[in-house]
Amino acid sequence: MIRALSELVVGQDPRMRARLGLCLLSMVIYVCWIFVLLGYALPRHLITESTAHFFMGYISVALCVFYPLVRSGITRSWPDPGLVAPQILWASGAMIISYAVAPVVRSVAFQTLCLIQVFGFLSLRPKVAAWTGGLTTAMLIAAWVAMTVLGLSDADPRAEALKIAGSCFVLVLMTIQSRSFGLMRERAFHAKQSLAAAAEELRRITVRDGLTGLYNRGHMQERLQAEVQRAQLNGHHFSVALIDLDHFKAINDHHGHAVGDEVLVNFALQGGAVLRETDVIGRWGGEEFLVLMPETEEANQAQIAMTRLREQLRSTQVSRSLPDLRVNFSCGVATWSARDSIEQVIERADQALYRAKSGGRDRTELQPPLTRGITSAGQPVASA
Repeated sequence: MIRALSELVVGQDPRMRARLGLCLLSMVIYVCWIFVLLGYALPRHLITESTAHFFMGYISVALCVFYPLVRSGITRSWPDPGLVAPQILWASGAMIISYAVAPVVRSVAFQTLCLIQVFGFLSLRPKVAAWTGGLTTAMLIAAWVAMTVLGLSDADPRAEALKIAGSCFVLVLMTIQSRSFGLMRERAFHAKQSLAAAAEELRRITVRDGLTGLYNRGHMQERLQAEVQRAQLNGHHFSVALIDLDHFKAINDHHGHAVGDEVLVNFALQGGAVLRETDVIGRWGGEEFLVLMPETEEANQAQIAMTRLREQLRSTQVSRSLPDLRVNFSCGVATWSARDSIEQVIERADQALYRAKSGGRDRTELQPPLTRGITSAGQPVASA
């Protein structure tokens, strides 16, 4: 019950909770001021009835605007989603007006005004902190001018000028400090972003091949291990395809390594475009690639995927400098079963690849599943 009520009042988003917490705190303070006005100041005739009505209306605006707007989520995309700056200016305006028209408040007005500025220390951006503090200072000076010119108070203007000058000095210092906190938060935020970007780049370097952008051999071995564990849990099989680009050495020798790099990069692009989203392709080494195809119960399912890739390559330009150049590949496919280790399924795919290259290249060979026989000594023996 309490948790449901809490989620209703401040929501579930941690950032939303922080913003609404500030709004609720300001609402509590406003409500306290209402009790002070109605229960203490008005009955003792410390303020006039019209002044009390004005402040009741002023406070009601704050109660009906700030919290509902933030809680509705409308302000989520605004530069100041918690409406911190408007709340500071509104509360500061209340204290400055009170200082001008209600002598009973003057003894605590300046201290309260400075306390209000503290709410911006942990959330306002540097520029917002600067103009918020500047506007508050300007309103305070305007209040003194109004008191002096319009005769809103019988207080000595010179004495009040000294008090306001001191308060303005403190406000300026607090504004500078608030702006400094904002700059520190921005620097910390940018440093955090840079660190996250560096960590992502490091992760990319450690798992990706620098040329093709595909996963490297080390990461593919990790993916294979994870797929074995998943297959053991759900009972599905997966297939592994080892691909070797045909006559790649001749491409390097005749056309140069730049063209060879183009071929590798474009093969990687075509592989990513043709294969399923669940399939994982990585560079196994040199011109060799390994494709992990989850949930392929039969090797011929993987063979169909390799046929699509081969047809795509035949119709695709793999080098800008040599638009007529086409690339073929030889492929060996093996399907994992519960009797296989990772090394065994890769070895069987490699054996199938060897047969494909020996049989004339530009073809896919399937390696039969691992079987177990019995030796003459009665011991089980694995064979392909």
